[in-house]
Amino acid sequence: MAAPSVVRGLRPGDDAAIRQLFRDTLALGRPLPFDLPDMDAYERLSLDWFLGPGRGAAAVLEAEDRVIGYTLVALDHDAYRRWAVPQAVAWGARAAALLALGQGSPRARRFTWLRLVDGVVNWRHAPPPPQPALMHFNVARDARALDGGVRLAAHVNDVCRAAGVRGWYGEVNARVGRRAAAFEQFGGRIVARVPNRTMTWLAGRPIERLTVMREVDWPLRGTAPPVG
Repeated sequence: MAAPSVVRGLRPGDDAAIRQLFRDTLALGRPLPFDLPDMDAYERLSLDWFLGPGRGAAAVLEAEDRVIGYTLVALDHDAYRRWAVPQAVAWGARAAALLALGQGSPRARRFTWLRLVDGVVNWRHAPPPPQPALMHFNVARDARALDGGVRLAAHVNDVCRAAGVRGWYGEVNARVGRRAAAFEQFGGRIVARVPNRTMTWLAGRPIERLTVMREVDWPLRGTAPPVG
């Protein structure tokens, strides 16, 4: 019988495991099937604020001494945005330069171009945040049948409640027509859907980005799917 999973706060050695899990699940639960020339910078853009200023609110899901999931939380959304916007612009400039120089394989260049397009479109048309806090879930592909997602969601509820924050939201990539009901069953509410050009190209079928929100006092139930 498998050991039960537990949620705990971050320890100094967890950063490497979180970064590896990020890479291992980047392409809809799997690693990218090609090398990305600027992967280190892309990883830093995605993780460094949460493992730095936002570290105190983060947690990992652990089973048998192995990190099989994590949740990263920005309780101060404005502080996160002040950090993230210039970092995203800098990454975009480097990515555009690499494209201009023809760096990377054709598939890596295609990924980078589509990611830039998605980023610009999402930035131009992004609605106001539906809740004060932002979070990211991620669970290893071989652990997604476990109920750790609910435990990670409960952790986000707890840190938000302790900070006086009424609710949180996250974004997840999902096949069109799939998984929406699962989020609603665990107590989330889908408030926006936009096409994800990058993941649609990778998957070879339509993928949309769902924005999922919940109030901390809404009941948690069922098994929460991971939010990327």
